[in-house]
This record gives sequence, structure tokens and C-alpha cells, in this order.
Amino acid sequence: MRPLLLPPLLALTAGLLAALPAQASPYSDDSEHPANRLFRAIYTVELVPTKIGAALASEHGDDEDFFVPKWYFRTRPGTAEDRKVYGGDGRQVPRERFSAPEADAVHDALTALDGTVLADLRQRPRLAVYLQYDLFRLARRLVDAKANPDLLAPLHAAATRLALPAATLRSAELATFELKQITPHLKDCKASDLVELDRRSTRLFDAGRTGLWSELWLTVAARHRLTVSDLIQNVVADEEFEVPLDTTAVLVQGIVALGDDGNAYATRIVTDVRLQRLTNLQPLARDNPTTTHDGVDLAQWLLPREKVRKADSKPISFAWFDSIPMTRPELFRDYGSLKYTPYFAQCALCHRRTNTPDGNLGGFSVLRRSARPQITQPGHRRELAQRQFLDFVGQLPR
Repeated sequence: MRPLLLPPLLALTAGLLAALPAQASPYSDDSEHPANRLFRAIYTVELVPTKIGAALASEHGDDEDFFVPKWYFRTRPGTAEDRKVYGGDGRQVPRERFSAPEADAVHDALTALDGTVLADLRQRPRLAVYLQYDLFRLARRLVDAKANPDLLAPLHAAATRLALPAATLRSAELATFELKQITPHLKDCKASDLVELDRRSTRLFDAGRTGLWSELWLTVAARHRLTVSDLIQNVVADEEFEVPLDTTAVLVQGIVALGDDGNAYATRIVTDVRLQRLTNLQPLARDNPTTTHDGVDLAQWLLPREKVRKADSKPISFAWFDSIPMTRPELFRDYGSLKYTPYFAQCALCHRRTNTPDGNLGGFSVLRRSARPQITQPGHRRELAQRQFLDFVGQLPR
């Protein structure tokens, strides 16, 4: 089903603005600031989802038999009753295309990113980098959707105007997260026990598509006296090897920015942190007290744009991140379709123990043979992300 599009941005009324998510103006207190207008164009859209996940509490209610094999696949087609404004200051880009009037409004907002508006943003490096990231995310979406090609050059131009010097983009002052800050969320291990892995990534972790560098860290609970290297060797050599309880993975993602010299820089602006732990080996059941209801626990944190703005030049740490409830629903267009479902259901598609040929891996897709896991050198994944990102930027019209 083709999504229903928002009315032209120029015709947005105060009533509609009030109906948008609370964080629909993250870049400035002025709701009509060009950056806020662009943010709403990219991250909020009124439509009918193509699919509605049955995992939504409003869909399955108190169904005692809901959590059975393949529960995460269950959906229904979206209907007119599901039409509303989706999106906000989050991870997913719900926008697919613009009508002609909407495209004109986006072009106007891009043009307005100049002069004193631009100078002010460039004085706030983390905010400028976040906005540049948003512009490149939209460019990627339009390329993939084969929509609004006339917007690609203006998007590229505006993103280039936001580009900062290499020294600024390399600066530790931009940092928003350190791995040691995840320690309170670990069990029977320390942050220093985490080992970074390289792996054969899907497109969800390709910086040419996401604009983010991606690092995956893994550790085995100390009581098992098993190193990460031993774990990898065991799962590769033995298809039935059981990953030990409390094995934990931490995914960290940060923004790759385009510098004013035309190079790509994996900045220290981390925006996305995720954790996965194998908590129990109990069967799939409604009363299994884990995220996937079959033993795998998941957690996610996001750094909102509005908090970056309010921090201004002050240090930012993991304490500034928002914890995302795994029951929170999202429109998961970045994963391929306009499906509206809770995080825990979307995550269970790849991270679960039951109804999968590699249940012995405890939901750690990184340990699949096809992922080719191996311990990597510091900085390797960031260098890869810089190349991927620059390849995409180089394809954009000027």
C-alpha cells in the first residue's frame, strides 16, 4: 500500500504542529527554524503503515497463547484507522518521498541553512554534525526510494555547508559516550572485559546507508573462564556448542561526518547504544521474563537531538541518553517496510533462541558462521565506515 503523505509543509497549521511528537522541534526553540522544518520533514510523516505488528499490546491483548513460535512474524495490513503522524526524535526515518509542494518547502528550508543560521549551527559542532547526518540520511532514503532526485543536490550542498574542520571532527570534546559507562548494565563482567569483533555486516550496519560507524563488543561472564577467542573457536568448530549464560554483547554506533576538506571522519558523537544478554534457557513462554520471552534480554539507548542542543558545549555522557522501552512501537522503515511494531518484536526477528537453526548461539547473530566473527584491531570498523560513507557521498549530485 502506498503511504498517504503529509500536506505540504508550507501549509502546516499550528494545530498540526501541536499534534506532532513532543520533540518535533529539537534543533531550536523556534519551531520554524530551518533545521526544525527539515527535521519534521524527515522524521515525521502522516501515513497508513503497510503492516501492524500483532505484538502491540492493543493487538493481542491478554491472549495467553500469543507467545508461541513465529509470534514476531504476525502482522495485519494497515487500515485507514491506523492513519496518524508517525516518527519523532528517534532512530527510524519514516519518510519515503515528497509531493511537489512538500519538496519545494524542503528546498526552501535547505536554502535557509546559510548566513547567520548556518554560522550559529557551526558554532555548535555536535548539533551541526547531527543535522548534517539527518540530511545525508534523507538523501540516502530518496536514492533508495528513487524519489525526488531534484532534492539530492540541494541536500548535498546544505550538508557540505555544515561541514566542519578535521581538527574539530577529531576532537575528544565531541565525545558523548565511553565504553566504561556501560558497566552498571553488565553482569558478572566489566567493561574492560569486552572485546571488539569484526564481522560480515548486513546493510543495517553499512555507513553508506546509515551514516554511522558501528562497533560490536562481546564478553563471556567471568565465572565461565572462557575467553571471547575461545568462544569464537568453539562455535565455529562445533555447530552444537551452547553459548554460556550471561554472555553479553554491546553495540555502539556514532556519526560519520563529512569534513570541510571533503574527507569522512568517524566522530566521537555516539548516538546509539544497544546491549544483548543471554539471561536464561527457559522455553518460549508468556511468563519467561526476558525481552524475547525465550531467554534473550535486549536494551537500547538513544541520544536525542534536543538533549545535544540543550547541552550546548557542556560535556555529554551516557547519562544523557534516553533508555528506549522495548515495548515502545516504532515505524521500522529502515528495515525495509512501513511496519509498525514494538522494538522487542522487531529485534526478535534476528535475536532469539527458538524456531531458528542456531538457537544454541543464544540469539547472538554475530556468532553465526556466515557472519565470520573475529577479534579486530581498534579503529578498523571506523575506518571501514569512513570509506563506506564517502563512497555514498561521492555518488550524490552536486
